[in-house]
Amino acid sequence: MQRRHRLTGSKRFSQIHVEGGSAANRLLVIRYLANGTDCSRFGFLVSKRIGNAAVRNKVKRRLREAVRLNSVKDGWDALFIVRRGAGSAKYQELKDATDNLLRRARLVDESPQPTGPGPTVDQPSA
Repeated sequence: MQRRHRLTGSKRFSQIHVEGGSAANRLLVIRYLANGTDCSRFGFLVSKRIGNAAVRNKVKRRLREAVRLNSVKDGWDALFIVRRGAGSAKYQELKDATDNLLRRARLVDESPQPTGPGPTVDQPSA
């Protein structure tokens, strides 16, 4: 995830907390608020009760990657708050939880993306 897509600063975190919407599941809580810019930014709150610094950083790296793999709509600030149990969760569990919350918050761009090779030209049979 590029630095311009990272959300930092407690002032914006507080604003999202007060004014934003939220959704939650077993491992994560997402709080989100429109930011009026052409890119979306993400912040991650991982409490010390999740584990030591190595565990907290591992959870943040996994969450950043899970968010990066989603096609998120532009113009949103989202704050992921990690719950107990996420420190021992596998990557796939965190990715599924992230995908679920982004979908529930309607932050995922669900316009049809082309998959596979482009259109092919029919070849005349011999």
